[in-house]
Amino acid sequence: MKISSHTNKQHKFIGLSPLLALLAIPLLNIYSGAFFWPETGNRSAQLSFNCAISISLFIGYFWYGLTCIHKNLASTLISLLIKKNQLGQFFLHRQKLTRAFHHQIINSIIVSSMLMLIFAFIRGTTSEDYNIREISLLASFVTFCLLTSLFLFQVKSNVSYLIKNILPSIKEPIDYSASVNDITNLTQANLVIALGLLTILPVFWFNLTLSLSEILMVVGISLMVMTYTIAPVLKLKSTLKEQVGNSRFGVEANSNTVESSYASDSAYLSKFMCKSNEFRKALKTITAFGLIFVSWILVSMIELIL
Repeated sequence: MKISSHTNKQHKFIGLSPLLALLAIPLLNIYSGAFFWPETGNRSAQLSFNCAISISLFIGYFWYGLTCIHKNLASTLISLLIKKNQLGQFFLHRQKLTRAFHHQIINSIIVSSMLMLIFAFIRGTTSEDYNIREISLLASFVTFCLLTSLFLFQVKSNVSYLIKNILPSIKEPIDYSASVNDITNLTQANLVIALGLLTILPVFWFNLTLSLSEILMVVGISLMVMTYTIAPVLKLKSTLKEQVGNSRFGVEANSNTVESSYASDSAYLSKFMCKSNEFRKALKTITAFGLIFVSWILVSMIELIL
């Protein structure tokens, strides 16, 4: 996966590779027997069946989500560099982001390997117990952990990179405020993608009753995904609010430099432009949250029908 300009290869369907993965992994699970319909009342078999389906969906969606994140990141990066009149630096920033992405892949492999050992320990599976079914489920679980950690690394680090390395060097207040709005839009798009992931969670508990610990786990996963996604832009908005407050109360009144005037003007304009788009962004976020509840309702209806 490569971070590239959104103007390249417009004809290519960006969901092709995720779609192929989404088809290949279920075929492996069908071959291994993980997709056989479980016996009624057999919680272990039902959970294995649910994991085989939901992890396959997660892997396909994660892959597609990462592709969309990279396309949105490239578009936002180009927009910010145009405001700086430094579009020629796009390839330099792309190289830095790609190197960071490769490091995150290594970190994700380490995380997924550790979780694989924990998973094997919890299941108490010995080397003699590993048949083709166990191996396919374990491979799916490791791939799921790898893409989950990589997704969380990406949604946080990409926005943080723009805030730390691109935004501070934009000089004009109007361009600065527009850039803050672009970064906020990118974060909101990432949040919608992250919330889309949570619509798959109900499949894990198809035909199963959730215990209190499992409910807490679902809530914890949801909060972790949302926190990682929106943390950088919340920090940015907090900084802008501070700058606006300082300029209003005259904290910077003793400074007559161009920089102080620029900072207060940029902060005020950024806050104003962010507020002007709040309704549209809130509507998208509420819709994404609504889809999570709809997914739980649909799974419950399918349980009743079957």
